[in-house]
Amino acid sequence: MPDPSLSPSPETTLRQRLVRVALRQEPADLVIRNAQIVSVTTRELLSGDVAIAGGYVAAIGPDYQAPELVDAGGKYLAPGLIDGHIHIESSMLTPASFARAVRPRGTTGVVAEPHEIVNVLGEVGLRWILEAGEKSGLRVWGSQPSCVPASSFEEGGTQLGAADIARGLAVPGVLGLAEMMNYPGVLSAAPEVWATLQAARGGRIDGHAAGLSGDALQAYAAAGIHSDHEATTEAEARERVRAGLWLMVREGSAARNLEALIPVLRSQPRRALLVSDDISADWLLEKGHLDNQLRRLVASGIDPLYALSLATCNAAEYWNLMDVGVVAAGFRADLVLFEDLQDFKVAECWLGGQPLASLDAPVTTPALLGGGVDAAGLAEADLSVPAHWPVIGVRPDQIETYIAPVGSGDTKLVVADRYGRGLVSAALTSGIGLQRGAVALSVLHDAHHLVIAGALGPGGDADIRAAGLEVQRLGGGVVVVDGGQVVVSLPLPYGGLMSDWPPAEVAARVRAIQLALHQRGCPLPEALTTLSFLGLSVIPDLKLTPRGLLDVRAWKLV
Repeated sequence: MPDPSLSPSPETTLRQRLVRVALRQEPADLVIRNAQIVSVTTRELLSGDVAIAGGYVAAIGPDYQAPELVDAGGKYLAPGLIDGHIHIESSMLTPASFARAVRPRGTTGVVAEPHEIVNVLGEVGLRWILEAGEKSGLRVWGSQPSCVPASSFEEGGTQLGAADIARGLAVPGVLGLAEMMNYPGVLSAAPEVWATLQAARGGRIDGHAAGLSGDALQAYAAAGIHSDHEATTEAEARERVRAGLWLMVREGSAARNLEALIPVLRSQPRRALLVSDDISADWLLEKGHLDNQLRRLVASGIDPLYALSLATCNAAEYWNLMDVGVVAAGFRADLVLFEDLQDFKVAECWLGGQPLASLDAPVTTPALLGGGVDAAGLAEADLSVPAHWPVIGVRPDQIETYIAPVGSGDTKLVVADRYGRGLVSAALTSGIGLQRGAVALSVLHDAHHLVIAGALGPGGDADIRAAGLEVQRLGGGVVVVDGGQVVVSLPLPYGGLMSDWPPAEVAARVRAIQLALHQRGCPLPEALTTLSFLGLSVIPDLKLTPRGLLDVRAWKLV
């Protein structure tokens, strides 16, 4: 009697079929022919048929047969694009809606860093983003958030210790430890931070080294960190590559570092990949995703085949994804057909051998309970700001702030604890520029408290309270108020962070909010994304938390 333990697994059965197809012993399911095949590992263009079976590439060679044939007409067949570090929640889209925005751009996979929803809901949020991602029509892997909360100056909806993180690392689909933001804890050997690092040893440990250089950066790398996506200058990027870190070149809608780092990419560093980190729905629809970065790199003179490697095989290699990122036998048939290698316009896209059109069936997003807004105390809180306090200088294209001169404030910023603890703080900012009205949102990295920006003139505080309380009534979202009246709003019912509306509808509402803010004096090109980072306690220089104004470099509350 056969030993059941020796029966072939589904994986073995599939692989044996791929072998038979490659040997021409049986037909493939699909053959793509007349394509210029992009080999990102050798940086050359190949010719031949691409034979696909069971969702994988079985072989590349002449005259393979299948019941379905696609003539590529000389276009360029490349691996599907992979974003190696992204917070899906920052798009304000659920994974299914996000997939609809990026698949037409050639993206077939993302490594989601779900610490936004995890800060709100804990492990439930991690499992939800993976479940929702699995049903989205996009490959969504995850990384286990390492800093929940981001630092001792933040309190979100939950707190994860080393044991919780170890449990999350074992969840199927989790590829490693997410960005270790608490670099002061790494450098000072804080026990809880090093317990987290110990739990992740043997796997990938993602970095977050904003502002570190010299001995501090060397020490951070020596702790066993593998990457950094916070380089904002050519010097910072070169230092990270020389330190052995993988350079994640970030271009999102708030932190735009691609242009500054192009000189480094011209030298074609081996350990580099493209990421977006945080990117809004309107940016995705208007400018694009990784395809936008590819266009800009090639326009700057960078070899398109090297550029493509940054968004395909390098991302896969970094995350130890062994069967994606390359057009070759044995790899998943996650493929994109580009019209050319300058504009990167997508002619067709396949996920597991299935064409894009077949993946656009309506998707039911899994229910997500909890994550509402309880801004207790906002209605009665003292919103005055001491005259001697430093002013938060807001940059239009970076998530770092600066210390602006006292007296330069043009907008009041208020942060209210959204978890019912009653903490409310206020500070002045320079660069937001609101002349009337207020905007409130329940998206404030990373604890996601309620953040409100309002004009300094008469009625400003009243509009600040009205906008915040309307977000509370919605259970999360974005609201613009002027003269006590709601001008425009966007409900975010999934954890107070995401909407399941079609991406075009979310983008249109975001544009309407942006227009309303511009009409009221705000010059920021991506105001919501910029505002959402004004509470993140691990990004210099000044940030506002419910406890008060934080000097990040001094690591103390003002």
